Amino acid sequence: MLDQAESQLENGGPWRNPEAPDFGTEQDRANCPFFLKTGACRFGDRCSRKHVHPPSSPTLMIRGMFATFGMDQRSRDDYDTDACLEHSEEEVQQQFVDFYEDVLPEFRNAGKVLQFKVSCNFEPHLRGNVYVQFDTEEQCREAFMMFNGRWYAGKQLQCEFSPVTRWKTAICGEGMEHKSTTENHNTPTYTDFYRIMLVISRVYYLFI
Repeated sequence: MLDQAESQLENGGPWRNPEAPDFGTEQDRANCPFFLKTGACRFGDRCSRKHVHPPSSPTLMIRGMFATFGMDQRSRDDYDTDACLEHSEEEVQQQFVDFYEDVLPEFRNAGKVLQFKVSCNFEPHLRGNVYVQFDTEEQCREAFMMFNGRWYAGKQLQCEFSPVTRWKTAICGEGMEHKSTTENHNTPTYTDFYRIMLVISRVYYLFI
């Protein structure tokens, strides 16, 4: 960019600010903006755009680690609406708190956890995904080695380094207005479902 500016000035041409990069935007026709913002895409390998899997990241994503009756699409298909309504939001909240208290100490064995998020979207590519952002990439790599391939609640965990590090790019204003913090508290703060821009529609949001 500096060479370009010097060349234009030497040739007597006017200096113009370069256009904003389109990487990760809808104008970027090469890379999938959904994957860059959430670490997942509904089209998977069939997506027409590239999914950039980082070789290292401070954020670990574990697909489908958190599961409840209400989030299970197969259960939604197999059971009637009344059965699903029996599982109140308070019950889902308690399930999340139990999950939080069960797994967070394990993640902390790998390093300092900055953020812990669970996607509660019914879409298969997002449902139950757990995002754990560590203080450093080294701590995240340690967590990857600790958790990848382990079994939890009858599922073998599939870990990935996530491209998501700036959460404001994935979370819409409505979600940011309602975020809550657990700083200086011994128990997790549960908040209502959050709307996530583009494809993640609901998430439990915790700051550690």
